[in-house]
Amino acid sequence: MSDADLEVEFREIVAAVGRADRPRAIVLATAALDHGIGHPLVLLLAAEGFEAEGRFAEALDLLDEAVEVAPDAAEAWRRYGALLARQNRLPEGLAALEKALALEPDVYAARLDAGATCFKLADLDGATRHYRRASELAPEQAEPLAALAAIAARREDYDFAREAAKAALDRDGAALSAHMALARSDLRAGDAMAAAARMGELLTRADLPDDARVGALDLRAEAFDALSRTAEAFADYEARNAILTRLHGPRIAAELDERRPDRARRLAAFLARAPEGGWASSAGPDLAGRAMAGGHVFLLGFPRSGTTLLEKALAGHPRIVTLEEIDHLETVAGSQLADDAALARLTGLSPADAAPLREAYWRGVAAGTDIVGRMVVDKLPLHTANLPLIAKLFPDARILFALRDPRDVVFSCFRRRFQMNAAMFEFLTLKGAAAYYDAVMALGEACRSRMPLKVREVRHESLVADFDGEMRAILAFLGLDWDEGVRGFAGRAKAALRTPSDPQVARGLNSEGLGQWRRYANELRPVLRDLEPWVRLFGYPAD
Repeated sequence: MSDADLEVEFREIVAAVGRADRPRAIVLATAALDHGIGHPLVLLLAAEGFEAEGRFAEALDLLDEAVEVAPDAAEAWRRYGALLARQNRLPEGLAALEKALALEPDVYAARLDAGATCFKLADLDGATRHYRRASELAPEQAEPLAALAAIAARREDYDFAREAAKAALDRDGAALSAHMALARSDLRAGDAMAAAARMGELLTRADLPDDARVGALDLRAEAFDALSRTAEAFADYEARNAILTRLHGPRIAAELDERRPDRARRLAAFLARAPEGGWASSAGPDLAGRAMAGGHVFLLGFPRSGTTLLEKALAGHPRIVTLEEIDHLETVAGSQLADDAALARLTGLSPADAAPLREAYWRGVAAGTDIVGRMVVDKLPLHTANLPLIAKLFPDARILFALRDPRDVVFSCFRRRFQMNAAMFEFLTLKGAAAYYDAVMALGEACRSRMPLKVREVRHESLVADFDGEMRAILAFLGLDWDEGVRGFAGRAKAALRTPSDPQVARGLNSEGLGQWRRYANELRPVLRDLEPWVRLFGYPAD
């Protein structure tokens, strides 16, 4: 096509946008893209069309190109960030949205997108800031108020949650987040029947978006649980997880060469075949760690095993700094554990080869955290699957291994909602959660039997029953004296509600979560036999 033809084609796109004929504009933009027109407007419209067709990777490529050719275009950054967030690439999405707001701070849609992304990242302060500004920009709109109500309910500020939710519903009686905030407030106030009824009515809506349906099923399940209608609660958990599987399955499958349980089984199989002598020694002392920190601890186990309570308690000790749940081993673990050849090399890792791996780990740990002279507690339960690497690189580290009744652990993993990633995806079916638990525990046992690890088991039930006694023993294992600050775990959890465990820990010590599996014994029957060896090994009662 000639330049004149291309100019005519572009003017037709502009005209379609001007008369609000979005479908026509998208069709024209997609054709223009094939003709080599790379104007930002063409890229944005074509990306919109690709996203509507489910061609998310192609849409992201176009938006990536759009922000490159037009770095000062706030709308390009907004759309790029919003799509990244919808694809669960939340930190990248938020960074793009913040660039959009730096260029144009008072764009209502960008504030909503940034607020939603912060909320998904459990950054409640950031979400509140964005939604408040959105409400100031458009006080007649219900969505920001409904979102603020949802945040307040998450923080258990139920008076404000009700006030904001009612104000949102006055503006729009169908505001989804407002209905959910009211249901959560009802549930916390003890009116589970009202919460279940409100969510049941919401779930009859044929136009309910998937994310709202997931939230409504989750809330109704919790209401059914409070009413001891466990079969109905379990059915809602299953329905919720089926939607999440459909939404995230294709992305997870595209990202992974190896599922997480398969990786754990492969590592355990290698250890079973390998000569024991290769794992009896480390790759020399961790000189980088000794230079940077006052001690090193890994808090491991499995999700929902009580690691949050223990981490929040340890965080109150003046000699300890605990890390956010960030995988600081990720940059080195993949290459070192990738296959049998890599594991064979790891077996004989030299101090010279280990040094840059250790330095990379400690650089990540020290970024933004003052660790000098303090004991560093790296809490990531599924680092259990990285024990071969930990044993080689960090021989000085102590390991706190969290245990809880395996039946409670697996049911809780299936029941609770997590930020979706490759590991948490395994929890979307009961069988999947049990298989993952079995694989990780088998690897943990293999590592503990073959490697010179300094391990202390911490049984969640014992910590709840005798907090002071258990914490004194744990601190003694770490070489530290008792400090009253460890008792302030509830306040620390309430100040940063980021994980499914934080709201529970924020309520203080209680035994409500212990033995919950018994109430769902009928629904758990398909996995009880799979978990029985671990129940017996860890010394829990059979029923």
